[in-house]
Amino acid sequence: MEAEARVTDAQAIIVAAGQSRRMGGTKKIWMSFDSRTVLEWTLMRFKEAGVLNGVVVTRDEDVRRVQDLLAALHLAYAVTPGGEERFLSVQAGLRALPNVSPTTVVLVHDAARFLVPAELIRQVAEAARHHGAALPVLEVPDTVKRVDSEGWVAATVPRNTLRLAQTPQGFHKAVIEAAYSRLLGQDVPTDDAEVVERAGFPVMTIPGDPINQKLTRPQDVVLMTALLNQGGEPDAHRAGV
Repeated sequence: MEAEARVTDAQAIIVAAGQSRRMGGTKKIWMSFDSRTVLEWTLMRFKEAGVLNGVVVTRDEDVRRVQDLLAALHLAYAVTPGGEERFLSVQAGLRALPNVSPTTVVLVHDAARFLVPAELIRQVAEAARHHGAALPVLEVPDTVKRVDSEGWVAATVPRNTLRLAQTPQGFHKAVIEAAYSRLLGQDVPTDDAEVVERAGFPVMTIPGDPINQKLTRPQDVVLMTALLNQGGEPDAHRAGV
């Protein structure tokens, strides 16, 4: 209970401002799974984890609808418009965060990973609190090839040190703010942990969860539906929250 209670100190930035290009223009956050939207599932999972404050970054035209959803879920999140690129949306989220301690944990999460387990959220928050920056990762199960511009194999890459990054990624507020400040005007990556790495801060990894998949393309819908039916449902939903 102590670890769970401490998570309530964390602030979340839920990134929900994407253009859903690979989904054919259908806004992923409003797609429905088991009568609930993707964004609602995501917010419920953070609520179950004890993260009750933060910012939802969304598109201008969705601000009012997101505010209504937050009110229905009794969550005290701010809502702010995002930018055309993901890093601009994260920066908008950082600006909208309340004036909290520099060591407050900020959890940056892609709303499209709506199956994220509450326990993983707690674990990332705890690791970030201890190390300053942390993210969940998965081992690479397949052989990895590096290829040239014509498609010829250039090398086989040892996979024992490779990992696949997931979100949420957690950081002390001072760390992620400083990292983004240092990279102003540069080619900013889409992964927040990479922003922090490139700014010179160490980042710890913890084991991710295979169920924490990202809804990206139309063919992902079948997979997400199957995972949800196999136990991806949060306790809050089962309790009727």
